[in-house]
Amino acid sequence: MNNIKKSTGARQKVVFDSVEATYPGGVVVDNTDALARYTDKILPAGTVVVSNGSGGWKVLNVALTAPLLATAIGLVQQDIAIEDFTQSSVVTSGTARIDALPSLEKTGIALLKAALPRITFI
Repeated sequence: MNNIKKSTGARQKVVFDSVEATYPGGVVVDNTDALARYTDKILPAGTVVVSNGSGGWKVLNVALTAPLLATAIGLVQQDIAIEDFTQSSVVTSGTARIDALPSLEKTGIALLKAALPRITFI
């Protein structure tokens, strides 16, 4: 029992009640917007992933709009560290909790529901 240590800091929020499908193989997220939006270098679960226009993927660092979400593929499955090659699993179908989403996604929930019809938001 001497080696048990209490962890400190924030705990990961449970964003998904169920995950029915993910993007095959995951995606490598471009770090530019991710680091600008999340200065703590942690990409939280529930962040929307969209195309960067050149065959890659990125997160949005601006308010959500329908044109920006036209290429959305899903939401980041779990918190991950933003590194040189940030590889993430992306949920494309399942059930997500609105209260556990990051701030931009929470405020743009109506747009997310339209852009990601295979994800049920509760």
